[in-house]
Amino acid sequence: MDELSPIKVLGLLRSKLSNNSHLEVTGEGAYVWRASFSFFPPATVEDLERLKSYWKLPSSYEQFLLYSNGAELFIDDRYGQWGFSLYAVNDILIKNTRWQSLYDDWSSSFLVFAECLGDTDLLILDTNRHSLSLPNECYVLDGDTGYPVKTWQKNIIAKSFVQWLDRLIVAQGSKYWHWISQ
Repeated sequence: MDELSPIKVLGLLRSKLSNNSHLEVTGEGAYVWRASFSFFPPATVEDLERLKSYWKLPSSYEQFLLYSNGAELFIDDRYGQWGFSLYAVNDILIKNTRWQSLYDDWSSSFLVFAECLGDTDLLILDTNRHSLSLPNECYVLDGDTGYPVKTWQKNIIAKSFVQWLDRLIVAQGSKYWHWISQ
């Protein structure tokens, strides 16, 4: 089996999109809707070096940024209440400073890489916590803004960025990590 990479996962997704970057998806409750997608030009090496001065970047996330410096995935064009905004490098630095200022118990190992539209939950790379099977990767956490930061560290939703991305696409943009708790 080929190694999973964000480029492979996103390449497959992009091959399924219409000419105007839409995909018809079936959501929870048999709700069918058209999701839109936007991918941005690749980050520069200088951009990555700037990020690396703050965090040790996992391999798959670095590959993603070199492919697309941020993205908008599964955006609900009709109501604007769903989707995932994956931050570009400049936004990562600004948004992480903002999020850190809002929480007293913020961990310096947290790298917020995306925001869920509609509820502002955060998607976080915990750059100090790694799976033994994936030493160059780190856990992805669900930063549910309705709960204290200390609970987020228990909310591991993937062993790596690419695993999170792959599962999100398989789940057609649904928050698959909520399915278990319901």
